[in-house]
Amino acid sequence: MTTLFAEPVRVAQTRTGRWRTVALGVAAVALGTALGLLRQPGAGALDTIWAEDGDVFLGEAVRQGPLDALVTSYAGYFHAVPRLMAAVASLFPAGAASAVLALEAALAVSLLALLVYTASGSHLTGQLSRVLVSAVVVVVPLAQGDVLNSIANFHWYGLYALFWVLIWTPSRPAGRAVAVAVTFLVAASDIIAVVFVPLALWRALRRSPGRDRHGIALAGGLAVGLLVQFAGLLGGSSERDLAPDPVLAVTGFLLRAVPAPLIGERWLGDSVDTRWVALAAVAWLVVAAALLVAYTRRTRPAWTLAVVAGLHAAALYMVPVLLAGTATPRYAVAPAMLVVTALVALLQPAGSRLPLYALTALLTLIAAVNLRVDNLRADGPQWSDELDVVRQECQRVPGQNVEVAIPPDWTTSLPCSYLSR
Repeated sequence: MTTLFAEPVRVAQTRTGRWRTVALGVAAVALGTALGLLRQPGAGALDTIWAEDGDVFLGEAVRQGPLDALVTSYAGYFHAVPRLMAAVASLFPAGAASAVLALEAALAVSLLALLVYTASGSHLTGQLSRVLVSAVVVVVPLAQGDVLNSIANFHWYGLYALFWVLIWTPSRPAGRAVAVAVTFLVAASDIIAVVFVPLALWRALRRSPGRDRHGIALAGGLAVGLLVQFAGLLGGSSERDLAPDPVLAVTGFLLRAVPAPLIGERWLGDSVDTRWVALAAVAWLVVAAALLVAYTRRTRPAWTLAVVAGLHAAALYMVPVLLAGTATPRYAVAPAMLVVTALVALLQPAGSRLPLYALTALLTLIAAVNLRVDNLRADGPQWSDELDVVRQECQRVPGQNVEVAIPPDWTTSLPCSYLSR
C-alpha cells in the first residue's frame, strides 16, 4: 500500500517544453469537450436542457437567486458544482441557457479527464496506460441518457477523479492546490464521497519518512465537504429515505458495473435477461484473463493500484444502491471507470505489450460502438422551440412564472422576466 502514495518524480522542463505541454493540454480539453457534445444525437446537447439541469438547478438559480440555491439540498445532499454551474448559466440570456449548461458540463468532464491523465503519471508506466484511464472519462460507454452533458451528473465523473486525486502527489504547489480544491468540491457535490474516507485517512495518517502534509490537506478538504453534507442531514435541510437492498447492490455490481465498460450499453440493452447475463459472463472472462496474465507474471502488474481501484469500484456502486434501494445505469459510471483502471494496472507491460494492446483494442471498439447511443434527450423538445412558445404566453400575461418543457417529459417553472431576456 505504501507505493500507492509515491513521491512525485520531478522532471526538468525547458520553458519551451512547458508551453508545449500546456498547448497539448488545452488541445486535449478542447477535443474532449467537442467530443462530449457530439456524443448526444437527435436534438443535440446545445439546444436541450436535461431534467434536473433545468427543473432543479437552473430553475432554482433563477427563481431563488444563485446564493440561496447554492445552500438548497436536492435528493438528500448538496450539489456545490452543479449549483455553481447553474449560477453562471443564469447570468446569460435565457436563449443561451441550454448551450451554456451543456458546454459547462462537457468542459468539466474534459478537465477531469486531463486531471486523471496528470495524476496517473506516478502510478502507470507509458502514455497508453495513462490515455486509457483518462479517455474513459470522456467516452464512458453507459448511462448516456442520464450523464451526457448534464451538470446534475457531474458528480459521477468527479468521484472517479477523486480517487486519482487522493493517490496523487503533485510536484508543484499549483497541483496541490487543485487537488485539494477538487477533493472539497466533489465531496460538497455528492455525499457518496464518504466512500473515500478510509483512503484519505490512510494517506494522512500513514507512517512515512516525513509528514505527508499534502495528504493531511486532502483529508481536510474531504472532511469539510462531507461535514457540509452531514450538517444538512443533521440540521434537517437535507433528508433522504433509505431502502437498503444488499442483494441488489451485490448483483448489480457483478452484472452492471463490471460488464458495462467491457460490453457497453448498446449491446447490453436495457433489461437484465439471459442475453445480458451471457454478455456479463464474457466481461468476467476478460477480467479473469487479465488476472491470470498478471498472476503468471506475463505483465508487471501494479497490484496495489488494481486492488484499491477494484475495492473502490465495488464500494462506489454498492453504497448508492444501498441508500436508494434502486439500481439506475448512472450508478455504474464511476465504478466502470475504476474497473478500467484496475485492468490497466494489471496489464502494465513487462517485455511484451500485447496484453495491454488487446485491452486497448477492446476498449476502443466498445467506445466506438457506444459513441452515440439513442436516448430520451435526443427526442427533445428543443429549448429554442419551447422558448418561442412560452415567450408568446408571457406577452399575453406578463409578470408570471410559466412552465417550460424539457426532456424527458419534465418541465421547469421560470419567470417571464428571465425568459424574455
